[in-house]
Amino acid sequence: MATQHSQWRTGLALLVTCSCLHVCRSVTSKPNILIIFADDLGWSDVGFNDNTMRTPNIDKMAKEGVNMSSSYMNHVCSPSRAAFLTGKYPFKMGLQHSVFTALKNNSMPTDIKLLPEHLQELGYATHFVGKWHLGFCMKKMTPTQRGFDTFYGMYNGKGSFYTHISKWDGYDFHYDTGKEAADYKVEWAANGTYSTNLFSDKTIDILKNHNKTKPFFIMLSYQAVHGPLEAPDYYVNTTCAHITVDSKRKTKCGMAAAMDAGIGNVTSALDSLGFSDNLITLFVSDNGGPTKEGSSNWPLRGSKITLWEGGTRVVSILHSKKYLPNQPYQWGGMMHSIDWYPTLMKAAGYNKTITGIDGVDNWSPIVNNGTSKRTEFVYNINDVKNTSALRVGKYKLITKAGKPDGWSYQPANVTKLEPPSKYPDYLLFNIDADPSETTNLINTKSLKKTIRKMKRKLKKYRNKLVPTKEYDTINAGKPKNHGGAWVSGWCDA
Repeated sequence: MATQHSQWRTGLALLVTCSCLHVCRSVTSKPNILIIFADDLGWSDVGFNDNTMRTPNIDKMAKEGVNMSSSYMNHVCSPSRAAFLTGKYPFKMGLQHSVFTALKNNSMPTDIKLLPEHLQELGYATHFVGKWHLGFCMKKMTPTQRGFDTFYGMYNGKGSFYTHISKWDGYDFHYDTGKEAADYKVEWAANGTYSTNLFSDKTIDILKNHNKTKPFFIMLSYQAVHGPLEAPDYYVNTTCAHITVDSKRKTKCGMAAAMDAGIGNVTSALDSLGFSDNLITLFVSDNGGPTKEGSSNWPLRGSKITLWEGGTRVVSILHSKKYLPNQPYQWGGMMHSIDWYPTLMKAAGYNKTITGIDGVDNWSPIVNNGTSKRTEFVYNINDVKNTSALRVGKYKLITKAGKPDGWSYQPANVTKLEPPSKYPDYLLFNIDADPSETTNLINTKSLKKTIRKMKRKLKKYRNKLVPTKEYDTINAGKPKNHGGAWVSGWCDA
């Protein structure tokens, strides 16, 4: 009897163990999706494009996944993030001119269904960790009312990595867990801790507490490597000690290394918690790097805030053991920030056409290393600065691309490039043959027909522009009126 009882207990233990092993892996049929947004990361701010940078985990992802060589975002933060979440061109939403700033009643249009809202309808648990920068004065503008179950991070676009005092003064760190007033909390405990570490640790905490019967969609939106130039001393003076000529570049290296270490910790957690086998990970920067702050976009021309390739072509890596069976490879297909909405929806199993967006579904071309469905896109049309750029096939037509317009951190062993002092009204480049935008083809006789067609096409796009709106400053939102912190709800109607 004792032997029989012992056998029964052993069998039960094996059953429980097997069950545990099953539960310890994600049991949802839909893919878990992790989006890792870097902020202001330049084309050569990663190790696989510049061997002086120290980003082994990002480099590993690029080596093992799909490294996208022709992936574009908008030229600056808020428009890029809005395009990613709405699938719409910013110039069609009146968001083409600049970023959202504090004390303004502006945001993404609140009547547009965002990607996370759509994924919630498919049964996804959705979380936003990090930098929002898409409006917050009304609660309906905040992440937990735009499709995310929880939000942990900063509302504004810039602030200290340690004190979390924003560029516009006032403490800016939050943990919002729902839509009710009581669900909005200022996270004072974050004060003094480097934001990159906070965001990585919170993501791991979410993973540990996730109900594995549901798929997850997590946006890990790092503040790094945006200014101010701040990084833990170890990463600056040990990891990046080899950079001695340029202090800004050295600190930028440290910031990227700290972010990379956080990504490594998140990746390890995904592995140990059993999520990696049913996971799609996208790593992408929101725009090109600001060359005046130590970033490098070499060999691409220009900087963040410009329409040159250096301001808009970004590091993008897609990785999945299960859903990208042919990886690794480099995919050269044309991809724009607006395309990620329908592409990720298709990856999540949604097979219907999404109406009212500008993005195209490139999931199948990416999976099969095929030809992109996108053949043209608008870099931006700015009605305030009268700047614009259009890509059709291999050609790019520009009006007033902006400055900085040079090539920063050029290697010593190449002939130094210098931008001209003046420009004609239009510029034309063959991006396939000349990604560094060194040779203006606007006066090439054989391309006159192509140029006329592109000008007409750009005019048609311009006719769809929603004019930039000026917003008044609302002093009711000042942190001094809210205990020293930036909060939401001060301009609710």
